[in-house]
Amino acid sequence: MSLILRFLEGKKKITNDLFSTNPKYTFLTLRKKKYKSKIQFLSKRLRVVSLIRLITFIIFVSTISFCYLAKLSWFEYGLSFLPLLPFIFLVRLYVRRKEQLQYAKKTFQFIEDEIQRLTGEFKKLKTREIWEYPVPVRNHPLSIDLDLCTKQGFLGVYDTTITEEGFLIYLYRFLQEPSEWGNTDKNHLSVSKILNQQNYSFQLMRKFLILDGEPNEKFLFPKVHNDTNFWKKRKWLRWFFPIWGVITPIYILVGLLFDLPLIPFILLINGILFVSYRSESKLLWKEIKSLHLTANRFQKTFLFLSKDRKSTKHMLRKISNLGDSSELLVSPLPHLILNLLCLWDLWKIQSLQKWKQKYESNWNELQNQIVQLDSILPLLNFGYLNPEANFAKISKEGILRSESLVHPLLSQTNRVMNSLPAMKPGDLMIITGSNMSGKTTYLRSIAMSLLLAGSGAPVIGKNFELLDFQIHTLIRSQDSMEDGVSFFYSEVRRLSSIIQNANVSNKIPILFLDEILKGTNSKERYIATREILSVLREKNCIVFLTTHDLKLADIPWAKRFHFTELEINGQMDFDYKLREGVSNTTNALKILKKEGIPIRNEEET
Repeated sequence: MSLILRFLEGKKKITNDLFSTNPKYTFLTLRKKKYKSKIQFLSKRLRVVSLIRLITFIIFVSTISFCYLAKLSWFEYGLSFLPLLPFIFLVRLYVRRKEQLQYAKKTFQFIEDEIQRLTGEFKKLKTREIWEYPVPVRNHPLSIDLDLCTKQGFLGVYDTTITEEGFLIYLYRFLQEPSEWGNTDKNHLSVSKILNQQNYSFQLMRKFLILDGEPNEKFLFPKVHNDTNFWKKRKWLRWFFPIWGVITPIYILVGLLFDLPLIPFILLINGILFVSYRSESKLLWKEIKSLHLTANRFQKTFLFLSKDRKSTKHMLRKISNLGDSSELLVSPLPHLILNLLCLWDLWKIQSLQKWKQKYESNWNELQNQIVQLDSILPLLNFGYLNPEANFAKISKEGILRSESLVHPLLSQTNRVMNSLPAMKPGDLMIITGSNMSGKTTYLRSIAMSLLLAGSGAPVIGKNFELLDFQIHTLIRSQDSMEDGVSFFYSEVRRLSSIIQNANVSNKIPILFLDEILKGTNSKERYIATREILSVLREKNCIVFLTTHDLKLADIPWAKRFHFTELEINGQMDFDYKLREGVSNTTNALKILKKEGIPIRNEEET
């Protein structure tokens, strides 16, 4: 037995605490302590460097002042500038130390978030508001029924993406929506391969941390397009400006010294040229700035994933240097003067063109790799924090089943595993049971397991087998005063849409229906539900239905299961275990009485 396992075994005997004996929790806690100490150490070093830098600057100012007041020679003036050398070194050292401190703080916060995800303290996480998700995502039936976009919903809790494109790929892939970004089979292989490498997922997620990023902020990651339209319109200028741009400043300098003519005329020509390309050069400067910011933000990620680190370093350094030039655009006057003197914008546009020609393929290859990895980071993170999770397998028999499964957002201390009996196309499972006994949670557990498996992530459970499916849910219908749609009509429209969709789909529809058609009387509800279930059977749908209407359990082809409550010392208790058969217990009146609502004629029920 390894040293860490012996340590955990001993700790378990002492504390009897689930998380304190969890290797992942122990690893993250130790990392948290390490980075806390590192932050304290770097903060101290930063203060020391700052103090020495200040002292060096004071010495420099003092020597300059002394030389001026003492009217010393030029040589002695020159010597007084020597303190500038250590001062410049200390300024650069301060910047590096500050970046190291920021990265340590960012990593510390990331580790804290990981611990909160592991322990189920989702309320402490800074997740997105519902309105911050794209409209098609937050209004998607799966998002509404499975609470995917709420503050403690799965999409927000495990969202660790940092690019705009990666975030969208993650959302649409999880919702099983068709997209331009490929299928999930390759995604499954990528997640599985990475998770098999111990703690590689943790290291990978650290490399995706952005120093200047706010929580949940997504960054644009542009591709490089070697577009030469600027020079196509100005072929003559492409060959003319390198000669003219060198001659002009030399002539102006010599002309100022020897009073040569034509200087105003030359400046006028350069001014006209500058105005002619100014609007397009602005767009190219925006591109330069965007590439520069991306190179700086994703520098660690670029280098971590690059196969040729030396070439990638050169690529990032050159675009960063080019991007530093864009700071002059903030000051219009110096920018104008440089263009009047040497057509400065054209030199930078030419540098951008050369950079694109040399590094376009390398940049785009890494960009695609980073975006694709970014899109599966939430799935990797889920698998990393839940090492007991297993990847689903395609059923050879064409059925859906699992030895055990549970909702992925339930913390380890609250998990109750339930089986999923074999379900083939056309099968119906009717689940009855008391209020709060776990019926809807069971539906959501199966649905979430399907979404995880379909997006390439592991599932919390054992031997999960599935078939080529299309998932539909009807758990939380909504009425609309604005559209004049009642609660009942909203359900009917959703059901009609699901049935029509089943006609054109090549996949097996899997439906999760929770207490459907609640907005009508019991007689019509029974008839309508029975007919809907018959139609769905004809279309080879797999249906999971929860209901309090025990008459529906008489449907002959249904598989019957239930949840129930236990009564311990006069108090209701739930074990959330799935049992075969139909429920024979109720608890609605007990709940009413518990909340202080009097039931005067209970015997009449």
